[in-house]
Amino acid sequence: MNTTRRTLLAATVLGLASLAVPALAEDASTLGRIKQQKQLRIGVTSAEPWFFKDPMTEKWTGVGIAMGEKLAANLGVTLVPVETTWANAVAALQADQMDLMFVLDPTDERKKAIDFPEAPLFYYAMGALVAADSTAKSWEDIDKSGTRIGVTLGTSLDKNITAMVKNAEINRFSNNDEAIAAFASKRVDVVVQFHPALIVQYSRLKLGKVILPEPVNPVATSAGLRKEASPAFRDWVSEQFAALYKDGVPDQIFAGYLKSKNIDPTGIPGLVKEAWK
Repeated sequence: MNTTRRTLLAATVLGLASLAVPALAEDASTLGRIKQQKQLRIGVTSAEPWFFKDPMTEKWTGVGIAMGEKLAANLGVTLVPVETTWANAVAALQADQMDLMFVLDPTDERKKAIDFPEAPLFYYAMGALVAADSTAKSWEDIDKSGTRIGVTLGTSLDKNITAMVKNAEINRFSNNDEAIAAFASKRVDVVVQFHPALIVQYSRLKLGKVILPEPVNPVATSAGLRKEASPAFRDWVSEQFAALYKDGVPDQIFAGYLKSKNIDPTGIPGLVKEAWK
């Protein structure tokens, strides 16, 4: 009789434990942790207009910050910037040091290590900062022997330029600012970045000119997040991106950031490709 009771008790405990597993798994997901801890951690690195750290106040601003603030507000949590680099972003996500890294392109290599929402964050195009008297109009014009191209290490641009360039010399830098500094000091002849970043850099530098070499192709960027069993966070981020893009929010944020830097956004291609002319 005692043995039967113990057996029934054990079976009941095991049954209750099995019913609790889904709830525990959900609590352990990224979305569950964010809601519980009231914090959304995003990666940040020196790269205008996406991320900019004021040297006086140490406050981060930029398009990526503004997008993060909107997502955090919709979750009712606080946005927490986590400093990283483009080259280290994937490892930082895998190590659970942050929840999202905005403006991270979903390349095949990255998809093997981290996850991406289905909906894109927004679009941009590969641009080039060249000398004011340059006659280059295409990527073929830039890919000449003796031309030194500066690009940011670990970015999708690094991958693209490496695949495209056959004759020019590629110089890699740890961040966008270092690449621009190399152009200013004439250590490189061309800097390749996505057009929104180049526009901001040019406005400060006042050297050379920004071109969109042909062929011009819209590039969809996204945000990286950890791979995990629960799709809840990925699906939620995808829904947010789709809604914000449909409402033209990326363009509004980008235009607002340009104005904050005393740059007139009129006529400048934004981040919604359907509005490009």
